[in-house]
Amino acid sequence: MDELHIVYVDDNIDTGLSRYLDEEYNPPNFQKIYVEVEFDPSLGYESLIQNPKIQAANIILIDSRLFENGRASAGKFTGEEFKIILKKYYPFIEVIVITQNKPDIDMGTISKYNASCGKSNKEYYDNTLPQYFANAINNLQIYRQIAKNLKENPNWEDVLKEKILNSLNGIVSYDELTKADIDNLVTIFNEIQDNLNG
Repeated sequence: MDELHIVYVDDNIDTGLSRYLDEEYNPPNFQKIYVEVEFDPSLGYESLIQNPKIQAANIILIDSRLFENGRASAGKFTGEEFKIILKKYYPFIEVIVITQNKPDIDMGTISKYNASCGKSNKEYYDNTLPQYFANAINNLQIYRQIAKNLKENPNWEDVLKEKILNSLNGIVSYDELTKADIDNLVTIFNEIQDNLNG
């Protein structure tokens, strides 16, 4: 049975949502692995990008207001905007944005449970989350099938194949060298040349 890694990210973990994800939600045909990441806004979004739990995720639920409080070190932006940043590094991780505010259908956000809806926590999330999970799981299955086909196709260059498969597995490979990277390489090559000539 394939594993499905679900990660819930919030600076203030919602215990009702956490309990639902941990105890109530069970995706069909998958072994669910559930973890939480309590985000410290003073560390900036880079701490999330580099977090091994994030890198191993298949589906991330992230709070919309995660980066909007006064402690955010790298400026204020929304969970929806972070979703785009995350896609730059991990294009095959599915992201679901949740909010305490009114959901924005156009942005694909969903509301956290509020007792005023007249349902229990479980009833609310049973009626709300499964459709988002089903869509995310469908995308993941497509990615996995394409990865399997790619792996077996001898017509692809090994380097490109490795980059795509690494990305599917949460391993970041940087496609472009920065100026600092190039400067470091030049310095290393010069040291090697000096040692060979010396």
